[in-house]
Amino acid sequence: MNLTEHDDMGPLVTEQESLGFLLSDNLRLTRRIASQYFEQYQLTLSQAKALLGVRRWQGIRQVDLADFMDIQPISLARLLDQLAENGWIERRPDPKDRRAFQLYLTPAAAPIVKMITTASAAFQQKALAGLTAEQQQALFAGLNQVRENLTALGKNASESKVVSEVSEK
Repeated sequence: MNLTEHDDMGPLVTEQESLGFLLSDNLRLTRRIASQYFEQYQLTLSQAKALLGVRRWQGIRQVDLADFMDIQPISLARLLDQLAENGWIERRPDPKDRRAFQLYLTPAAAPIVKMITTASAAFQQKALAGLTAEQQQALFAGLNQVRENLTALGKNASESKVVSEVSEK
């Protein structure tokens, strides 16, 4: 049975014109390449992402970093244990919430973070090869707008769910 022959399924957008496909396929390829690169440093992609998250937001709470990384807090806790054992991060009690911890890089993390940021910049340069400066600027502007749109859609979907749940009661 050839699924493309069924008219009742609606038109299928080509891979080259599908936002979902292009975003997920580029993410898949990026993760694969980055994982292979970081393996040589005995570092996982998740560890690199966590270190960059803490670098970007010194003092971030564990729960917020888990949200940024789109992983469960318990999974992040194990990952942070590894980073702390390596001496790259430290957890400090959150002065506003005694149940929470804030995360900070240690001086020992500096060479690792520098390697990650250098590798990331080189990767970005290679990934954007063939695009003019104007095309790169337009790409980033467009992707930032898409992120804003998706963020708003996510908020609207959450609000709609709450409204429908309240109205059902």
